[in-house]
Amino acid sequence: MNVYRNVKLMLILIFVSILAACSSGYETSEESKAVNDSAPREERKIEQDYGTTGSNASDNPDVNVSERMVIYNANLSLEVKDYHKIEAQIQEKVSTLGGYVLESSIYFSGKERINGNLVVKVPQKSFQSFINEVESASVKVHDRHVSGNDVTEEFVDLESRLRSKRVVEERLLSFMEKAEQTEDLLKISSDLGKVQEEIEQLLGRMNYLKTNVDFSTVTLHLTENLVTVGSIQDKDLNTWVKAKSLFMESVNGLISLFSGIIVLAIGLSPFIVPLGLIGMIIVFYVRKKRNQKPFDG
Repeated sequence: MNVYRNVKLMLILIFVSILAACSSGYETSEESKAVNDSAPREERKIEQDYGTTGSNASDNPDVNVSERMVIYNANLSLEVKDYHKIEAQIQEKVSTLGGYVLESSIYFSGKERINGNLVVKVPQKSFQSFINEVESASVKVHDRHVSGNDVTEEFVDLESRLRSKRVVEERLLSFMEKAEQTEDLLKISSDLGKVQEEIEQLLGRMNYLKTNVDFSTVTLHLTENLVTVGSIQDKDLNTWVKAKSLFMESVNGLISLFSGIIVLAIGLSPFIVPLGLIGMIIVFYVRKKRNQKPFDG
């Protein structure tokens, strides 16, 4: 009887332990889920507490999406005849169109090439005409890439979220004026700060998109080859220079020849003078003998 009672007691203890473990695991899972969802829940809670919820673009039929919002970008790799001249013309053209230069850099590849980069923003309406004009001013187009990014849906969604946040901000300001207790004022002030921070983030993103839609980005890689082929005039000039050089070399050669003969003569004069005198005596003697020979009639 005692054994049966002990077995029954052990079964009861095991069952209670299993129930406790399951309950602990369930509570831990719920706590983890609550922590992961705390950020979005907090945002939704603020909107729900003050009588509004976030809405999508499809919930706002008044939004005008007749004109698509597209961000255009272009990358051009061009070979130019005069780098500095073309760069100045491009910057002047950008300024005339109402755009601006974001980046300008130049670097040299030895004495043979000048390379440089220009990043400019031009009004979208002048985007294509600007590209065509820059290409026509170049010697050769090595690469051309144009792309567009449609941000219409993102911008409409941002507008919708901004309107929702504005409504929450107005209600929070209204409640703050009516609040009497310090605890209520602190809570409303905290919620108002979060909402206003979200509004600033939305406005910043919207301004960024609108600026990049209104002004397209054009990245230019410019190259000038400094090694050029000489013209006909240059070749004629080279020929004349070579002719003068050859003439001077000939004159110098003759001068050197005569100089060598003179040096040789002076150097051998101790031998040449006596030999010359002996030769003259012999010639004189031979001529005298011929003159003394009787004439055979």
